[in-house]
Amino acid sequence: MIKAYWTKLDTRQRSLAALCAAVVLIALVLTFVVFPLWDARVKMKKSILNNSKRLEEMVKIDADFAAQDAQISRIKKAIASRRSDFTLFAYLEKKAISAKVKGRIVQMNSLQGVKSSSFEETLIDLKLEKITIKQLTDFLYQIESPAEMIRIKRITVNKMKESPDFINVQFLIASYTPASSRSGGP
Repeated sequence: MIKAYWTKLDTRQRSLAALCAAVVLIALVLTFVVFPLWDARVKMKKSILNNSKRLEEMVKIDADFAAQDAQISRIKKAIASRRSDFTLFAYLEKKAISAKVKGRIVQMNSLQGVKSSSFEETLIDLKLEKITIKQLTDFLYQIESPAEMIRIKRITVNKMKESPDFINVQFLIASYTPASSRSGGP
């Protein structure tokens, strides 16, 4: 039937029918082969880009985790090297006596610090009045101890108006203790 129809057509009609068949065939190949492959290629490039960004974020998170893990190891080592009856209050009182500023302590309060599953940050708000710069430097030198994981989080120094040779100082001093134990002062 198709062969009989084909033989009835003249050369121009055959060329036109062949051209139409070729266009339909090309359209089918484009629709079912080329365009899906092109779309898959675009999706794959987007996926590679997104996954590369995720990988960069994961590498950054891994580096942050490694730094935090190293910090936790330092805290554990410092806590393990301390005496079992260590308290930040007692430590600061001892250092105040050594720096000859114990009589200048006006306020020494314990504050709630950050807690984690294994550690608790112990904070002491300490206020000294009418001390000299030398006494301050001696006290600073003695209290801050990276090996003991004791650090000064905040310091406020005010010059006394009535006596310019003296200053008032307020510290926020931090240390770490195991989460199960409670530290504090008197």
